[in-house]
Amino acid sequence: MSEPIVAIIGRPNVGKSTLFNRMIGSRHAIVDDKPGVTRDRNYGYVEWTGQQFVLIDTGGYMPTSTEQMDMAIKEQVDIAMDESDVLLFVLDAQTGITEIDEQIAQMLRKSEREVMVVVNKVDDQRNDPYVGEFYNLGLGEPIPISAMKGRSIGDFLDSLAAIIKSVPPTDTDFDGVKMAVVGKENVGKSSLVNTLMEKNRSIVTDIPGTTRDSIDSELNYKNKKFLLIDTAGLKKKAKVKENILFYSNLRTFRSIQRCDVVVYMVDINEGLSRQDVYLLNEAANQRKGIVLLLNKWDLIDKDHKTINEYTLDIRERLGVLRYIPMMFVSVHNKQRLYKALDLVNNVVEQMAKRITTSQLNNFFEPLIHTTTPPAIKGKEIKINYITQLHASFPLFAFYSNHPHLITDNYKRFLENKLREEFGFEGAPVILSFRNKNKEK
Repeated sequence: MSEPIVAIIGRPNVGKSTLFNRMIGSRHAIVDDKPGVTRDRNYGYVEWTGQQFVLIDTGGYMPTSTEQMDMAIKEQVDIAMDESDVLLFVLDAQTGITEIDEQIAQMLRKSEREVMVVVNKVDDQRNDPYVGEFYNLGLGEPIPISAMKGRSIGDFLDSLAAIIKSVPPTDTDFDGVKMAVVGKENVGKSSLVNTLMEKNRSIVTDIPGTTRDSIDSELNYKNKKFLLIDTAGLKKKAKVKENILFYSNLRTFRSIQRCDVVVYMVDINEGLSRQDVYLLNEAANQRKGIVLLLNKWDLIDKDHKTINEYTLDIRERLGVLRYIPMMFVSVHNKQRLYKALDLVNNVVEQMAKRITTSQLNNFFEPLIHTTTPPAIKGKEIKINYITQLHASFPLFAFYSNHPHLITDNYKRFLENKLREEFGFEGAPVILSFRNKNKEK
């Protein structure tokens, strides 16, 4: 089930990025007084009173922009209205309602999304009288806050959580494996889905970005049901390059949220890029199973490089994600495509695998005795007990006398040994280090 998406919109310099940073609890976005300083779209996770959602920080309307920039900003707001569940319309209490604010409000009034009017820079009670003006926008009750000082942020988040609670959940009625086909443009995503379905459900051409919208297809294979989520590329309305990327990334992000397993496709001729590794890390951070398909193997000169050399090179680029299984395929020649589905099935089984507490402790006790955690600040660290917790992904609790002192290197050592012994190919393994005195 995907989490609701909340988008922050508004003109420049009203404090959108400051509010974004305040909500996610870090300084992830670039904050500056210069209009238009938010160049990239920022994504973050927020949890408040048990409600989880994805927060998006968008760029602001440029008052001195060219005609093309005006079109770009309108596209951004339009895309945000299409793709988000709740829109936070941020305004500046100290400047009041501007002509640009009116233009954005007019678009929002036509949308079918929940809109919250957030009046920023209400730093103290002296600014409270200015809030009443924003009722004139016709978008409901304005909520005064100070993103910089944190004033009334709790009340604002309470109101937002109440709205999010009313957002209907998605994908709750499908009882099979939800599989998102993800990757850069023109790597063969739609062709893979079409070939597996044995019919043209998506438009396929050699032009990058011709998948206009995400198309879900149901497939039965070996008595199992699969929901194939073909990630969208170019949006028809988006004419500005920056917004095409914004839209594509947003849809990819949401497709990853919705799925159980990410099937990530790469053109073997281009290799694994930094953007690919970034998205693979995003899938791992969302606790998704992952399969890597290296497409267009039929176009490779086999005398140039062996399959083992390609594998070693890609595993090196994957770094900590080298647990991801990979397969060399050719969608064009229909080579190993159903074997790829078998690989997805295996990852699903690995995600659900349970290791008994006795198995875990019998394996780890001699290992930890031989290779003890390094002492920190003169404190000897002991790991007393290990068990697997109930979760939709492999989650293991390591109970220790000083869990906060265990180094990242030692945590990676334990994860690597866990994988060597028990597998979990393609599944994210999470180790949680807890105080031994807490309830097991």
